[in-house]
Amino acid sequence: MEIRNLTTFLKVTELKSFSKAAEALDYSQSAVTVQIQQLERELGVQLFDRIGKNVSITQYGKDFVSYARDVVSAVSRASAFATANTDLTGTVRVGTLDSLMTASFSDIIPGFHKSFPHVIANIHGDSVTRLKELLVKNELDLIYTLDDQLQDPQFVKVFEAEEDIVIVTNTANPLASCENVTLSDLVGQPFVLMNRNNAYRDQFDRELVRCGLSVEPFCELESDILALRLICEDPHYISVLPRYTVQKSIHEQQLAIIPVVDCEMRQWRQLLYHKNKVLTPQIQGMLDTILETAKKPF
Repeated sequence: MEIRNLTTFLKVTELKSFSKAAEALDYSQSAVTVQIQQLERELGVQLFDRIGKNVSITQYGKDFVSYARDVVSAVSRASAFATANTDLTGTVRVGTLDSLMTASFSDIIPGFHKSFPHVIANIHGDSVTRLKELLVKNELDLIYTLDDQLQDPQFVKVFEAEEDIVIVTNTANPLASCENVTLSDLVGQPFVLMNRNNAYRDQFDRELVRCGLSVEPFCELESDILALRLICEDPHYISVLPRYTVQKSIHEQQLAIIPVVDCEMRQWRQLLYHKNKVLTPQIQGMLDTILETAKKPF
């Protein structure tokens, strides 16, 4: 069984097209067809249905994907076994949230660079929805997110950890020292919130709906770092952020968590890659580096 045939099979599966796979691999379309036919003869099953110009993977093909990916990944790692990490090149594409980028990647990037000094780490910040779309399109190699607990069979989850989402304000705000605050007490307060495509903003909105309430923020942002700065500088403002984002400011007594008794919000940090992704030594190295950092408390 030839590795190139397995690589071609994975590329056809990813792009759902013989012609697109041929273009991506710099083969002729006939060469791709021959390679798939060779693989099907070896396995004794049909991996793709070919009806007119349409190509769709069969159940046999779906079941074979994980085996093909494991073999190609193992061969790639074995080929690099005798080569020092300093000789590896290329780019690893990582998607994450701005909050996690700020909280974690100042540790992740130096650690990765130390092990893979000639590999470029391309870090892309975006919404969770967009990051998952890019992962499916193979425009990212892996993503490190904060979201509802994900159970999607097209993704491999390497790590997850529960994180609190908190309602915070300046320590000078009277609400910071109140007890038994309710969500209804916060209606009409000057909120600085993330945009509505943000995972923890969406969870806050769901909590409000559950209580039959609504909040109209005076400012909506893409950056939680700017939100953090605004509430640190103005005692009237309130925001909703992951605990890890505000932990340092709380320790320095600039911010305080408002003890809202009828609102408990949690999400999960999750490290994911697509089930069809071939894990090169470079990608595996980034996974290992993120894992090492992710398991440490903030």
